[in-house]
Amino acid sequence: MLCPACRGELIWKITEWFDGDEIAAADIRCSECGAAYQVREGIGAFLTPDLQRQDLWEESRGQLHRHLERHPGVCAHLIDGPLDDLEPADQFLRAEYLEEEGDFAGAERARSAAGDHIYTPEMNALVEEYTAKLVELVPRDASPVVDVASGRGALIEPLAARGLPLVVSTDFSPVVSRRSRRRLRYWGVDGSVCHLVVDARKTPFCDRSVPSLVSHMGLANIVEGADEALGELRRICRGPFLFTHMFCRPDDPVHGPLLHAWGHPMAFLDDSLAALAAVGWEVEIVARQRVPMRPTPSSKLVPDMSIDAFPVAEAEFDLALLRLW
Repeated sequence: MLCPACRGELIWKITEWFDGDEIAAADIRCSECGAAYQVREGIGAFLTPDLQRQDLWEESRGQLHRHLERHPGVCAHLIDGPLDDLEPADQFLRAEYLEEEGDFAGAERARSAAGDHIYTPEMNALVEEYTAKLVELVPRDASPVVDVASGRGALIEPLAARGLPLVVSTDFSPVVSRRSRRRLRYWGVDGSVCHLVVDARKTPFCDRSVPSLVSHMGLANIVEGADEALGELRRICRGPFLFTHMFCRPDDPVHGPLLHAWGHPMAFLDDSLAALAAVGWEVEIVARQRVPMRPTPSSKLVPDMSIDAFPVAEAEFDLALLRLW
């Protein structure tokens, strides 16, 4: 690993170990530019201060916790009341809250109760199918496999369950990285998983050092500097890059203009192919299927909280599984 700011050599001072050979805490400094990084609670943090980020995990957590602190009656209803009395969005928020508090079994029950009421059944089924297909396509001799924009770790669990020697979970949000690590440890599937707080635009990996990259819907969350991120991922990867992504249809009268105004290079398939080719990726569309989507429900208990801000109306999108090399 190298300094993500200047590619200088990193000097490690390890101060704590977990059982075995896992680093629990360390202070890290670049020998050339002096940038400081660290490992805490087994999570390596390698963010550079020059890149702006909008941590939606942190924002939504803060909004939910602030509202519940100001309204203890709402908190009692949302967290401690009968699960079946809650609307689907509030069941989902209960799951988020309980997971943050470390009640992973309770969170799983609440998330299961929300079920197909958050996303369409067709989308849930196709996501499950494509996720399984992606995991199957990862070469068995690829180690480490680096997951980009891991979020809650939809790919981490099946990759770890497959028995791959090392899976690296990366996300620029410390909030979701800590939560994901704690959840995987609770369910006993973290033995081969390493967690890094990393921005895909500037990573600590050496040139062509990653045998395989994966991502599940992660590239859609890289808004600022998406082209830069695609180039950085091309720099570090020497094997295949497998990812799922949701593409807007170009004839969509509602979301098309919105996404054109947004300017994300990965919003439409043709734009994505051009952006990927521009930084040297060859692309294979392994699978693609049209899937209905609808706006996610809003909370009845916490004002202005919905699960996702997109889509804004019922529409059909293309879910695709791509393989790059």
